[in-house]
Amino acid sequence: MKKFEIIARSLEQWMQEQTALLSQNSREVKGFKLPAVRTLAKQYECSISTVLRAYEWLEQRHLVYVVPQSGYYTVPAGGLPAEAQWEGPLDFTSAAPDPRVFPYADFRHCVDQAMKQKQAELFLYGTDRGLPSLIDLLRKQFADYQVFAKKEQLFITSGVQQSLAVLALMPFPNGKQQVLLELPGYHNMPPLLKGLHVPYAGVHRTTEGLDWDGLERSFREDNIKFFYVMPRFHNPLGTSLSAHDKKRLIQLAHKYDVYLVEDDYLADLESDSKQDPLWSEDTEGRVIYLKSYSKILFPGLRLGVAVLPHSLVPLFGAHKRMLDIDTSLLSQAALEIYIRSGMFAHHGKVIRSRYAERMRKVHEQLDAFADLAPFARAPRTGGEHTVLPLPDRLPVSVLVSRLTKRGVLADTTERYYPQEYPWQDKMLRLNISNVPSLRVAEGMNIIREEILKLAGPNERHPQA
Repeated sequence: MKKFEIIARSLEQWMQEQTALLSQNSREVKGFKLPAVRTLAKQYECSISTVLRAYEWLEQRHLVYVVPQSGYYTVPAGGLPAEAQWEGPLDFTSAAPDPRVFPYADFRHCVDQAMKQKQAELFLYGTDRGLPSLIDLLRKQFADYQVFAKKEQLFITSGVQQSLAVLALMPFPNGKQQVLLELPGYHNMPPLLKGLHVPYAGVHRTTEGLDWDGLERSFREDNIKFFYVMPRFHNPLGTSLSAHDKKRLIQLAHKYDVYLVEDDYLADLESDSKQDPLWSEDTEGRVIYLKSYSKILFPGLRLGVAVLPHSLVPLFGAHKRMLDIDTSLLSQAALEIYIRSGMFAHHGKVIRSRYAERMRKVHEQLDAFADLAPFARAPRTGGEHTVLPLPDRLPVSVLVSRLTKRGVLADTTERYYPQEYPWQDKMLRLNISNVPSLRVAEGMNIIREEILKLAGPNERHPQA
């Protein structure tokens, strides 16, 4: 039996004993708070991550539940108390990480430890590349993502947004000027390029994939220095490129002397071991790999990582120095401790499990009502979001308003197109990161009902 199982079994027996004692004095036994993670780590002489695994084991068996910033509690006989239940509207719009499962106390502990352990570094300016000890650690971690690189190829940035700004401003060896974007795509990219006076063009991407003819034409004719692409869990579509499409994209980039900026912002949510990034297929030094920690932890951390081909390293470093001296050393040091302690790996496992369960519930509803065209045409995605294609004649603003009145917040894909480009595909974007799995069916049913009211019975029979 593994150490975490021993701890879990011991806690389970202790909870039973405590419940028996309490029941002698009261007819109704309420849930009670369990020992703190660090207390148990000292008691059992093990790591914090081992105790967290023990609590996860108990949580999966519905014996305990967690209250953010408070701790773990036993589940009373009558089920979860009101404080553990979901309150407020069903928010399918929020792309932020689920705040109810973020380990506030654990990360606060890492910040405190960073202040103690990295005192010397915190009172000095860092390097443009990042905290050396964190870079060494990330280089090893990235191997799990199938991103193999030398430490001099890694730069820690103030979020991926800074990486994108640097790449947009710096010259590339191909001498080209224009940036190519997926449409729809990351909504903050067009304003960034406009603000930096960098010209850009767009290529259509649907739930079926890229417009390959349009892509090749743009590569050939439009003076493209790099193509900004999300191969995995595309935002807003939620779909991923196949291995064949990734190889095809790299071949086209090499043929037309174009670089590929790969935004792998949801890499930590991947459960398919066969889904490798573009970087792993690149043998020509054409791919720049970007990784964010905002989705797996929290946006306020403001840490991103750029992995560059050797030929771009000096240029990237020089332009990053123009934007700032270094990236927050305190955030870097806290993240390093969080990863080394095993907390990051555990937290990633918890997030993947919970999001996968919520997305599975979405797929169940899509399949259960596949006679409705938008449900039938919706891609069965992983990650944290998917889209519902809507009929052109459906008044989308009315649909969103009606959903809001019924306590369901939903967003469209309109803002993922620049203002100068038409909104080509009317879709409802559904994000599950802040919707409880127990209420996914409720929310999807409300969405289905309101679509039927506005679209009419013709939408019950999807066209082939």
